Amino acid sequence: MDSPTTRSLTVAAPKPLGAVTLLALGVNGIVGVGIFVAPPTVAKAFPGASGALIYPLIALACLPVALAYARLSRALPTDGGPALYASHAFGPRIASAIGGLVWVSALFSSAAVTRALCDRIGGGFPAALAVALSIALALLNLNGLKLSAWTWTLLTVAKLAPLIVLAALGMFGPATTTLDVVMTTRGAALLAVMFALQGFEIVALPAGQARDSEKNVPRATVLSLLACGVLYALVHLACVRALPGLAWAHSAIPEASAVLGGPRLSRAIAAGVLASMGGIVIGMHAMTPRYLAALTHERAAEVPTRAILVTAAIVALLCFFSSMPELVNLSSISVLVQYASTALSLGVLARRRLAGLTPRDAWTVPLALVVVAILLAQASLREVGIAAAVALAGIVLSRLLGAGPSGPAVPR
Repeated sequence: MDSPTTRSLTVAAPKPLGAVTLLALGVNGIVGVGIFVAPPTVAKAFPGASGALIYPLIALACLPVALAYARLSRALPTDGGPALYASHAFGPRIASAIGGLVWVSALFSSAAVTRALCDRIGGGFPAALAVALSIALALLNLNGLKLSAWTWTLLTVAKLAPLIVLAALGMFGPATTTLDVVMTTRGAALLAVMFALQGFEIVALPAGQARDSEKNVPRATVLSLLACGVLYALVHLACVRALPGLAWAHSAIPEASAVLGGPRLSRAIAAGVLASMGGIVIGMHAMTPRYLAALTHERAAEVPTRAILVTAAIVALLCFFSSMPELVNLSSISVLVQYASTALSLGVLARRRLAGLTPRDAWTVPLALVVVAILLAQASLREVGIAAAVALAGIVLSRLLGAGPSGPAVPR
């Protein structure tokens, strides 16, 4: 029989992620650079106030995907996300393919946003600064998620505050005369909005580190998507009211904030851009190693030390040798693959009545797959080929890092 001392040593440490930090993680994952570049593209295809409706419409279209993540995070409340779900539904080989694609693409995205932040900060050595930042964030993450969680929560508040002020001014401020013009395809506008709304799926990744994960993870996933869809609509409406030539604006949100709120709000928006990029960098450096940890079965209850170190080293190298703006499309494809794999995993597990699921839980699957198919149709064959090659590289590397031949047992 264990002594009181032994029992006290085996008590699990409090989980670091609560309802607020999970919601902040989702909002932080969504509100990145996308909303700062989308309004002119949307205005070219949907002039006037009609463009504001596209954001909540796309958010609603993605709702079946978010609900699939929410239901699976309740059934499988541990770290891993899409690779974990695929492992339970399809076995280790397909899970390795999905996990490899997701992790390597996340590496490229992490390196791109890290380098972009360092380029914006300035200085003569942005590549060296990006390497130093990658190392510093790795050291931060080796101490667990608590400090990173507080940091991304504070940065989320910092970048949302000026956007909320701009949205409020747009609702009540004087309107300008809109120059209606259609200059681009509606598909380009829809993809721009889709890019701006990606990121809600990251909430399910650290489910094993969340308190009351069966409730908090699903709520944060859905609420972050819907809240950002509404916020984006109001921000776009503010840009329409302030800028008659929104379709030609170079920096739409800072320009609109200068018109509606004056220099102070414009400066706050500029600071919000930095906070937005900083929050994305911190969130991605915290979450990307967990894709690898799930792929190699590194214990989720502990800090995934090996995954953090390997991920930081590769991100630092990528930052040093390239700015990689061309990798944005590849990252978008990988996210859509995540969506499809998650929906299919839910369908298989529900049909087999595993992990406490029933066929009734799979009602979102066909809706989610239709949305994914429509958006994937916008990708070129070259981009699909690159994504396949990235997946193969991720599988090989995960095997070298010790991925086991089989996934975890399926809860019944």
